[in-house]
Amino acid sequence: MEKGEGTIHISEDVIVELTRKTVATIPGIILGGTSIASKLGIGKKIGDGLKITVDDGIVPAISIDTYISVQYGLRIPDVAWDVQEKIKEKLEAFTGYNVKAVNVNVQGIHFADKVEKAAEKIEEAEHNISSTGTFTD
Repeated sequence: MEKGEGTIHISEDVIVELTRKTVATIPGIILGGTSIASKLGIGKKIGDGLKITVDDGIVPAISIDTYISVQYGLRIPDVAWDVQEKIKEKLEAFTGYNVKAVNVNVQGIHFADKVEKAAEKIEEAEHNISSTGTFTD
């Protein structure tokens, strides 16, 4: 098969996971929840705190809605800009898709201890998955 023949489709689940991992590298934020209406998921892939829409085309385009909580004391516009830039950069690099929009919805603020507790829960869940092969809560 020569280069350029056929098509490549990247699952929306993969895009959600790449976005989640990218957001996890940004200090001072945690992903929030999406609204009840958006959880119905009409035409959109939804992950915790993320909504992903992929428009198929010659070069597929991705639109992302993020729902975050920002650590108290950080400048919200700077954090939102950082979220937009990092998500756009990583997704375009890893998928080759065009990132059309990254919408940042700041749902609240939190204190530093909430981030530490969330990180501990993530580490515990990853440990449970890797040691047993299944998720336990």
